[in-house]
Amino acid sequence: MKDAMLDKLQKFGLNLYEAKAYASLLKIGTANAYKISKESGIPRARIYDVLESITKAGLAMVEESSENVKIYTPVPSKIFLERIKKEWESDYEQVRSDLQDLEAEEKKQDIYVFTVKGKENIIAYCRQIIKEAGQYVIISMWSQMYELLLPELEECKKRGCNVLGISHDIKNPIEGIEKHFNSKMHNMSENMHWFILSADGKKLLYGYSAEIDKDAFYTEDASHIYLMEDYILHDMIINRLIKDKEDKEKMVQMMQQIVRKIKE
Repeated sequence: MKDAMLDKLQKFGLNLYEAKAYASLLKIGTANAYKISKESGIPRARIYDVLESITKAGLAMVEESSENVKIYTPVPSKIFLERIKKEWESDYEQVRSDLQDLEAEEKKQDIYVFTVKGKENIIAYCRQIIKEAGQYVIISMWSQMYELLLPELEECKKRGCNVLGISHDIKNPIEGIEKHFNSKMHNMSENMHWFILSADGKKLLYGYSAEIDKDAFYTEDASHIYLMEDYILHDMIINRLIKDKEDKEKMVQMMQQIVRKIKE
């Protein structure tokens, strides 16, 4: 019996013994407590309590044989899963509604910037921002993070959203995303790549690329959003002005001179 499956069954509200008992019943079909205990590894001292529990939960049916022995039959997995799905969807909608009501109860103090920690959270925030965009999305990012968000960016374009920005080390970016000219000036120490994602001038997430698994920062503050969007648009304009190798070399030299002056 796979541990991963048992772990997922427990997410549906079962404890470990209940998950083992139900999975074992599905495997062997109709059986008495002794057979279920042997198949599942649940101690015989606990098996009757566990079987009573899953019966009350609607995962099994019980009847007595002519020898007064209780015989258990599993509820088919399709029925169980469909019930769980409907319950989850109902709970989700209720919790979503309740949480939104809490947010709207009173005007809260403005939070200009807050930290988003962890790769999965950063990617989830990015995807949600892109999904909710109505007019445009502006990005500046590197290849690994771009690939993770590419399906959402393509879907954004399909529904009529403008997608534009600057890409770093991306071979074939989608239309609207320009390939940045190569420059060591755009590589942070230790290859610590960054990203910027802005949508509709209303939501902004920026910071370290998700694959680095460091912090990013979310804000709806207009001044932050204006500065970051202006930075990307300015970068796009400079990128378009640099048309050949000589132009690129001159631009890199100029940037290096500026950095040296700053450090003096």
